[in-house]
Amino acid sequence: MASPAPPASSTSPVVTPAATTVTVSTSAGLTAALAAARPGQTIALRDGTYTGTFRAAADGTASQPIRLTGSRAAVLTTGSVSKGYGLHVTGDRWIVSGLSVQTAQKGIVLDGSSGTVVEGVDVGRIGDEGVHLRTNSVDVTVRGSSVHDTGLRKAGFGEGIYVGSAVSNWGSVTGSSSTPDRSDRAQIIGNTISDTAAEGIDLKEGTTGGVVSGNVFRDAGRSGENSADSWVDVKGDGYLVTANSGTGTKLDAFQVHVTSGWGRGNAFRDNTVLGGVPGYEVWVQKGAVGTVVACRTAGTRAAAGLTNGACSR
Repeated sequence: MASPAPPASSTSPVVTPAATTVTVSTSAGLTAALAAARPGQTIALRDGTYTGTFRAAADGTASQPIRLTGSRAAVLTTGSVSKGYGLHVTGDRWIVSGLSVQTAQKGIVLDGSSGTVVEGVDVGRIGDEGVHLRTNSVDVTVRGSSVHDTGLRKAGFGEGIYVGSAVSNWGSVTGSSSTPDRSDRAQIIGNTISDTAAEGIDLKEGTTGGVVSGNVFRDAGRSGENSADSWVDVKGDGYLVTANSGTGTKLDAFQVHVTSGWGRGNAFRDNTVLGGVPGYEVWVQKGAVGTVVACRTAGTRAAAGLTNGACSR
C-alpha cells in the first residue's frame, strides 16, 4: 500500500530574495526589469541603444533605493525629438546614474517622485526640456550631469532643468488651478548646462526651498523665445543660487520674476560671469520681496553690472 502523503507544512513559504543586480541589454529587457524592480535592486545597462518610452514606477526606500545605472554609452531614446519621454520616473527613491538620454521629446521627467537622485547622466538632443521635476516631486537631487542641446522641437520649451509647473498648468498637474505644483527642495548641483534654447534652469512659481550651486552654463537661455533669455529664471520662493559660473546667454545671467505672488526670499551669492552676458548678472523684477544679491569687490563681467537694484553686504 502506498505511503500516506506527508502533511502540508504549517510554516510560511520561503521567499527567495530578488537578485541584487539585474543586467539588461535590450529594450524589452529594460522594460521588464523596470516593471519588476524592487527596493535595493540595481538595474545595470550594458552599452547600447534602448529605444522606447521607459517608466520607473516602483518605489525604493531611504535605506534601499532602486538604482538604474549604465555608462554614457548606454543610451535611452524614443527615436524622435517629437515624441515621448526618454525616462519617466513616477516612483520614489530611485538613483539614476551614468547613462545617456538622447533624441526624445523630453529627456528625464519625474512626476510625483520623492527622494530621487539623478547623477552623472548625459541628456542631450532633446525636443523640449532636458530634465523636469514635476507634480510634487520633492527632495530630488540632480548633480554632476551634462544637459545640452534642448529645445530642438520648440525653442521656448527647451529648458535644461525645469522645476515645477507654470501657474497656467497647475490645473492639469494638480487637479486645481489654485493648487501649486509643490516640487520643493530641489538640489541642482555641479551640472554642466549648455546650448539650451530656453533657460538653463527654470524654477517655477509654487516651488520652494531649493539650491542651485556649482553649475556651469554655456550659451544657456539663448533663443529669447517665450522670454527665454537667462541662465536661471527664479519664480519660486526661498532658493539659494550660489557658486555658479558661465558664459553666453541672450540677456541676463540670473533673473527673478514675480508670478502670482511668488518670487520671494531668494538669495544670490558668489556667482561668476566670465563673459557673453549683455544684461545684468542678477536682474530682479520690481516687487520681488526679500531678494538678496550679495555685493563683492571683484565686480562682474556682465555688461550691465551686478544687479539692477541694491546689493547686500
